[in-house]
Amino acid sequence: MYPDFLPIIPAVLPLAVAPLCLLIKHNLLCWSLTVAVMLISCVTSFFTLGQLSTHDELTYPFGGWDAPVGIEYSIDHLNGVLLFFISSIGLLLTLLYSGSLRSELKSSKHYFFYTAFLLTFGGLVGVIATADAFNAFVFIEISSLGTYILVALGKDKKALLASYRYLIFGTIGATFFVLGVGILFVLTGSLNFLDISNRLESLEKPVAQFTAMSFIIIGLLIKSAIFPLHAWLPASYKYAPSLVTCFFSAISTKVSLYLLIRMLFDVGNVNSLIGRPIIEDIFFFLALASIFFGSFAAYFEKDIKKLFAYSSISQVGIILIGISVATVDGLSASLAHFINHGLTKGFIFAIVCFLGSALGGTSFKRFAGIGRVYPILSALLVFGCFSLIGVPGTPGFITKFTLISSLISSGNIMLAFSVLLLSILSVAYCWRIVELVYFEESDINKATLQHNRMQIVPLYILLSVLAACMIYVSFDTTFTIGYAKIAAEQLLF
Repeated sequence: MYPDFLPIIPAVLPLAVAPLCLLIKHNLLCWSLTVAVMLISCVTSFFTLGQLSTHDELTYPFGGWDAPVGIEYSIDHLNGVLLFFISSIGLLLTLLYSGSLRSELKSSKHYFFYTAFLLTFGGLVGVIATADAFNAFVFIEISSLGTYILVALGKDKKALLASYRYLIFGTIGATFFVLGVGILFVLTGSLNFLDISNRLESLEKPVAQFTAMSFIIIGLLIKSAIFPLHAWLPASYKYAPSLVTCFFSAISTKVSLYLLIRMLFDVGNVNSLIGRPIIEDIFFFLALASIFFGSFAAYFEKDIKKLFAYSSISQVGIILIGISVATVDGLSASLAHFINHGLTKGFIFAIVCFLGSALGGTSFKRFAGIGRVYPILSALLVFGCFSLIGVPGTPGFITKFTLISSLISSGNIMLAFSVLLLSILSVAYCWRIVELVYFEESDINKATLQHNRMQIVPLYILLSVLAACMIYVSFDTTFTIGYAKIAAEQLLF
């Protein structure tokens, strides 16, 4: 029997420790506190996930005020896995990848980095754990505040422009979201997810409900970087510090998509929203546009970081397809893709960011012929590309196969073909990577090779753990498809 306050620790602890880092201003101590917070969050989220084997849902009312009067935190199969995943990724990166800050950030700014990172982490976890619509907005703003700071800390001056662009898009997205929440509050007099849903069922105001959910959907699609609302993402991934890029690529868009699923299926009446031809058609169009735009933009991109950033936009399109079909198998594939794609992109960007630091940039010219200089890292990069393509034996294959099967069984042949075509397009831009790494001439000198030896051992440990996780979830789908199916059944039935 575990304490009932476990669900709130991953959200509350980072927000409590962040001001301490700002006051202490000691780099090593701030790093130690950050790692400790990540570890505690990981352990508590693991125990919370274990409790879901005997409970459908775990709740914690703040201040002893039960919902809908008070703010409630709720953990179920939908967010329990995501909570453990984000905590695990945060722990691995802060423990094993923080060495990258030495070459990218002045020592005097490290404590400020860890403060902003804890704010971002706490905000993202809060969005996942809360069962209160306005509280979700508050956590979105907390995570956004930290995110803007983290991106702006990049060593290139263009990081400031990337952060400003992110701020503009983030503010617009949050405004749309809170407007929708406000309309729901006027309609129902409540902010609790379950209570809003129950009260909406007895109301006969479909236009107002549709308007509220439309505002919420638009706001969250901006946060999720769906085409054509994606403009903030490529530059943010390109110019943010390496640790931030790795963390964002694995986590950030998934949290917004999670909240979109929660609002659609738990709060709004999914049958009246997804079932409406206009919403369904718009979702399908946006998903297909994201898939094809992301793939083509990645193919013509000349920078490795931006190439994989555009690839993430196409992968978000796959998740949106699974959401839009609103079937158990389709939704299960989307939820599982949160984890599978998160592992893959975190793995890829850990390699790309390290090599970019060692080679002095991430342009194609810098990466030419590195297969002869960094053979192990190059082979691991190709393995990550295989997962993006969906080669059997990789995490990407599991979710794409499940999604295509569900689309065919539901009669959506065109969408199934589109997902299959994405894999073909992924082969095209991934082959550019293979060709660049192995078949182009290299001009790297030996001085460059010795530049990052202090970081390479922790990097190999990190990549070994992530690769082991990728292989594990490729053959044992209990943690991904298994939990996702339970969550999808709870959402739909």
